[in-house]
Amino acid sequence: MATTPQIKRALEQFENDLSSRKNVVGLGIVPEDENGKGGKMAVAVYVTKKVDPKKLSSKDLLPKSLEIRGRAGAVKVPVRVIEQGKVELEPVGKE
Repeated sequence: MATTPQIKRALEQFENDLSSRKNVVGLGIVPEDENGKGGKMAVAVYVTKKVDPKKLSSKDLLPKSLEIRGRAGAVKVPVRVIEQGKVELEPVGKE
């Protein structure tokens, strides 16, 4: 199980790569489980819409985990894909 500092490091290390993929609108750290149970955390990749992997090019596929180096060897950090929808800026002055 990856620790929170390891998850933060994985997010920093892979931020540019993940952000450049099709449909990605944001990144973060969230519970691995959708219900927030279990205490394990994951890198969140927010997308406009979840797409069938068969319809994406290999460069746009999101990994199930990110691998970073830990003190005792490689550490796999889970990735959770979350459908966010389109992100737009609100006009100035609108609250």
